[in-house]
Amino acid sequence: GSLFLGYISVLIGVIQPKIIVTGADNNTALATFAQSHPNIVTIFIQTALRDVAGGFPTGIRIPNYYALGESEKLIFSSLQVQTDIYKPWGSLKLGYALAEPTREPFHHIDLCFVSDHRPEQSALNLPILGQMIKETNDLLFKHTCKYAEKFGLTVRILAKSREPVWHEKERQHYERLSHTYPFELVVAEKSSEALETYHALFASEVVINNASTLGFEALAIGKKVLFGAPMTAGLIERWGISVYFDQVPRLIAVERNNLLHFEEKLNILRSLSVAEYHRKTTETAQHLITQDPRNPPHQQLQEVIRKHLLS
Repeated sequence: GSLFLGYISVLIGVIQPKIIVTGADNNTALATFAQSHPNIVTIFIQTALRDVAGGFPTGIRIPNYYALGESEKLIFSSLQVQTDIYKPWGSLKLGYALAEPTREPFHHIDLCFVSDHRPEQSALNLPILGQMIKETNDLLFKHTCKYAEKFGLTVRILAKSREPVWHEKERQHYERLSHTYPFELVVAEKSSEALETYHALFASEVVINNASTLGFEALAIGKKVLFGAPMTAGLIERWGISVYFDQVPRLIAVERNNLLHFEEKLNILRSLSVAEYHRKTTETAQHLITQDPRNPPHQQLQEVIRKHLLS
């Protein structure tokens, strides 16, 4: 709001930077500041999928937007968001994770489930969209456990929670849903080990998720991915993420909520050779997240900053 805008105006007036880089890509106050201070190069970096259902303010102007891919142009068009420079460059966090020398790598797992469960939120007070996401997430996980039990597969969950106080509650939630089927829970702390979920994802055969940014990032690096959001009628539209799912191949979308359909989808996906899977998904994946492993976003950003500081 205006208070935050006043605060950053004073703060930046004291610091007097040549360039500002922010991951708060949907912040109205920062966009307003950037527009009124064209002498300061301000770069807005997209760090998660966006939507047209409230995830992005309407009618703002952003000078430099570094996007995950091409789809955000459609979101901006719908919301009347203007950009001077729109650069699809991929995921900054994914690039860091791919480049990061890991400590002891994660062991291989068969099925990796990306959690959408928010243990800090009471299920009783959720809005309709929140209820739909929760119900789809829980059903998708139940299907995952039943499939894993039938075929003797291992399961890993990438936690949604980022604070230690909520990790145990998230674990307990999935223990109730799993009916004692074993799984491991991987958490990423905000203050440390922020990339743990990426490294756990890299060591997984199939990534199962609702409509997670992590799911799309997995798709971008050629991982086999299965999206569950399409199985709930009206969820994608209410969520405001149709621009992404209009492009997702049916091969990797669960389109009905029954276990038999889920099993058929996962059987087909697991039976595909890596080469055939890539042939069917690579073009879409690159449009959704434009990741170039030879020139990752953090290296591109370093070069942009270097040029502006030397100019």
